[in-house]
Amino acid sequence: MEPIKILKRECIGMGKNQPAFDKMEDFYGRGLYNPLLMHSYGMNIYEKGEAVGYLLKVRIPGYRGLPINQIQELAFEVDGEWIPDDVKYIWYKDKDFPLSLVGTGHFDNEFMWDFHDYLPVFIKKPGGIPQGVHKVRYGLALRDHYSSTCYCEKDVTIV
Repeated sequence: MEPIKILKRECIGMGKNQPAFDKMEDFYGRGLYNPLLMHSYGMNIYEKGEAVGYLLKVRIPGYRGLPINQIQELAFEVDGEWIPDDVKYIWYKDKDFPLSLVGTGHFDNEFMWDFHDYLPVFIKKPGGIPQGVHKVRYGLALRDHYSSTCYCEKDVTIV
């Protein structure tokens, strides 16, 4: 009897040719540009009367939803400043989950990011961000998806 073969599944999307996604230019020219991928308004989040960060809302490209674990990278640049992964959180069921947990099994595959829904992304920053208009660039890379990357650039008003 032959031993059982273990198959190693690799990404069927960009594969080995994918960029590092550590700068916004990695998203440009590879995927879909759509200004509707980001909500025009964001907001500061307060705890005990103090701003602890701000919330931006983004959409998924395509025509269907995906489990949240399909996110490979959520990238933001606000007023020319790259936002590092360690301060980005997914806001889900009234809790914030570090972006680093996405794709590690901490999210149930039944948590779907539907096409019509905005995904709230919380950026922890003591003091929040000043109210007013900010230039925001957003990039998204997905695992195993026909439109692997997308990006958006627009003015977002923080209220």
